[in-house]
Amino acid sequence: MKELKEFIPESLLEAVEKFSNKKFIDKRNLLLVFIEGLKDKKQDSFERLIFTSKYVLGLKRVLEKGAGIPDVNNLQDVKKDLSENMISVVDILKEFNSSMPEVSRHQFEEEYLKMTPDCLSNLYQLLEGLEWTKMYLNDLKRK
Repeated sequence: MKELKEFIPESLLEAVEKFSNKKFIDKRNLLLVFIEGLKDKKQDSFERLIFTSKYVLGLKRVLEKGAGIPDVNNLQDVKKDLSENMISVVDILKEFNSSMPEVSRHQFEEEYLKMTPDCLSNLYQLLEGLEWTKMYLNDLKRK
């Protein structure tokens, strides 16, 4: 299996898109995250980011399904876990954002890092691409 540092951001994005059979809505910003995350000193953060993105979206699905099931009584714990992990995701994205090119930095912050409903929606879309990245890398490990 390829080491994370061996990936080129553009080819990783292309491979994840092909693996998922999806066209990601904002490939440009997903690519920015890949460019930052694949840098030598940020690979550990990138691995945490893709793992936590997958976990967050799993928690979100549990909340969506659990809300309609009266027997589910630990939704408060799930909400708390979701909130804590979203903070972790945002912190990593802020770290990446701080070293993005000036021209991209402000726009990325406005689209993903502000505490608005639109930013949260955009963030979930970005996390979907990161979740697929984690699934793709897991698939490569199994082969």
